[in-house]
This record gives sequence, structure tokens and C-alpha cells, in this order.
Amino acid sequence: MIIIGKIGNPYGILGWIHIHSYTEKKENIFYYFPWKLEKLNIYIHKKNIIRYKKHTNHFLVKIDNLHNRTQAHSIANQNILMKSTKLPKLQKHEYYWNNILLCKIFNVKKEIIGLVKQILDNKVYNILKIFNFKKNKNIYVPFIQPNIIKKIDIQNKIIIINWNLCE
Repeated sequence: MIIIGKIGNPYGILGWIHIHSYTEKKENIFYYFPWKLEKLNIYIHKKNIIRYKKHTNHFLVKIDNLHNRTQAHSIANQNILMKSTKLPKLQKHEYYWNNILLCKIFNVKKEIIGLVKQILDNKVYNILKIFNFKKNKNIYVPFIQPNIIKKIDIQNKIIIINWNLCE
């Protein structure tokens, strides 16, 4: 199971809820069903989604059987999971973000830099948010292959970067 989004807080009094999508194209979250709510072990199927609409940088969703704010609050703040086997197969040098997260980052001299904590999309290229062990703070590295990202080993959760370009 992988995390594809998160249910936020209720919206209004009629059972609507905020949905934050972690998919590359935000609306694609509505193509991956069933959703499993992590802590509650509840499944939401496509037929359970009555309506959804874009709201700033996320969605507002009306789910059947949620008729008021209290009912919507009962599923709030849950990660939305799906089976990774439902994802399309990737081509060479393509990666799902969940495979990149928590990879250890090394420079070309094989010195450990840190750990990938988040991937940010700035519309031009993705940026790795890395917790740097030596500096005890986050650093940001453009996810540009092959100039900065030299090697990705998903099996061993290791990424080699050309650190000289990033310091």
C-alpha cells in the first residue's frame, strides 16, 4: 500500500471534506480506487464519491453516508492508501515519488549527505527536500538528471548526487 493523498478537515456542515492529492496530476487521485483510510481500515470506492470539486490547491469531496460535519470529522486527517499494483508500469528512468522518499543521498565521493524527506514540484522541475545530517537542517536539491542526480538505486534506496553543483 502507498499513500496517494490525505483527507483533511470537514468543510461546511453538510458532510463535505477536504482531500489533498499527492499524485503528480492532482485530479488523478480520482482514478485510483479503492482508497483505504490508514487508521480506520475503511475502504472508499468510486461509487462512494458523490461529487468533488477543485478548491484552491486541493479538492472538496462529498462522500455518501457523510451527511454532516460530525460524520465527516470521523474520517478526518487520514492518509489515503492504495495498492501499488494498481499504478501504471514505468519506463526506464521514471520513478514514483514514494520510491524516492526516504532514499539516502550520497555525493559522488560516497559521503552521506542525508535523507529525502519530501519532493516538491515547482512546475519546472522537482526538488528534493533532504535532511542534511552534518548541518542538521533541510537542504533543497533540484531533481535534474544527469547533471545533478547521477544515479538512482531504488532497490537499495540510494541516490548519488553531484554535490559540487548543489553547495
